[in-house]
Amino acid sequence: MKKIAIIAEGFGGSTTSLIESFLKNGYQIDFYHIARRNNYSGSYETFDYTCTSRVGELKRIESFDFKGLRRFKDFAHKELFSMYHMIALSIKTKGIKQIFNPISKFFCKKLVNQIISKNYDFINVIGQSWTTAYISKQLHDRRMNIAHSLHEVCSNHLEGNKLDPVCVFLINEKIKINVFSEKSACDLTKLSPQKGLQYSIIPFSLFTGYLEYKDIVIPELFGVEDYILFYGFLKEYKGLDVLYKASQHLNKKIVIAGGGYVHVLDDMKKDNRFIVINRWLQNAEISTLIRHCHVVVCPYYSSSQTGITQTVFCFNKPIIATRVPAFITSIDNQKTGILVDIGDDKQLTNAINQTFTDKSLYDLMCKNIKKIKERKDDLWKKIVIMYVNEYLK
Repeated sequence: MKKIAIIAEGFGGSTTSLIESFLKNGYQIDFYHIARRNNYSGSYETFDYTCTSRVGELKRIESFDFKGLRRFKDFAHKELFSMYHMIALSIKTKGIKQIFNPISKFFCKKLVNQIISKNYDFINVIGQSWTTAYISKQLHDRRMNIAHSLHEVCSNHLEGNKLDPVCVFLINEKIKINVFSEKSACDLTKLSPQKGLQYSIIPFSLFTGYLEYKDIVIPELFGVEDYILFYGFLKEYKGLDVLYKASQHLNKKIVIAGGGYVHVLDDMKKDNRFIVINRWLQNAEISTLIRHCHVVVCPYYSSSQTGITQTVFCFNKPIIATRVPAFITSIDNQKTGILVDIGDDKQLTNAINQTFTDKSLYDLMCKNIKKIKERKDDLWKKIVIMYVNEYLK
């Protein structure tokens, strides 16, 4: 039986679903979960657990009786799955906090030594930070079979003209990179400072961890149902200004949910068409919000890949999104959602209204999404096969 280590900082939705599929397809997995600090809420993307530890301490998770992790209980009982938690100080490349880098690197080397001692057949490091990049370099220097997965390769995907420094570092160190979309691969090859770039394109599918979460009461909703939903961390590139213009011609409640700030948010808070939940969302809140909405909207100006589609489709809900790479590759227009032109508030208005007035279209989209959800294990199995063909042959 092949044994794999997955080391990840963030991106729990795609990572834990990948782990689940590897396990279902006969592989043994050790999951090393890296956090920046103790998370006293106990909530990470698609899974919860409470674990407090000292900086640099590698702590084994003994119980999987937590939402989002219960899917791993049987595998852990059969000694096919183990999970470890570590608080890692960030490695800095500038500023006064660089004085802590020797401590950070010391703990990373301890982790690397433990990983090497276990003789894994393949190691996948997932993360955008210098900490994860340093771990990858240490493993690569010790001749481990490793790939580093990046969710974004550009410093600013809206501009798309410069690679992220961590990405450049991995390229210069000749560490093989995995990206999750053709758009990221295109940016990577176009902007790479090196020829003979080593990379793979292996996507992800549905974020199955959210399915373990039942409904909870969200006070801000006041019992509202069948609303238009925008959720996620609020950033200017996500086109909330376009949604606000579109709202002038809509007569349904619009829920804006997530932490962060954009300039149009102040206007939305004053507008009774909107319900604004401006805070970080826990997993149960995300599941509840999607389950009770009518449609999810993503009027983005730019995006190379996204977890929105893979989350929303778990709940059989269609998405209205702009024609950016993240959505034109994951949404089948008029079949699992509706695609509109970037920045076009009139098209957005018409598409939203169509989901309420054209019941046959709405039902068709929901039905098609349900079929995708029913095939989630097969879709993830194909992804596992791609990893095996690339890294385990």
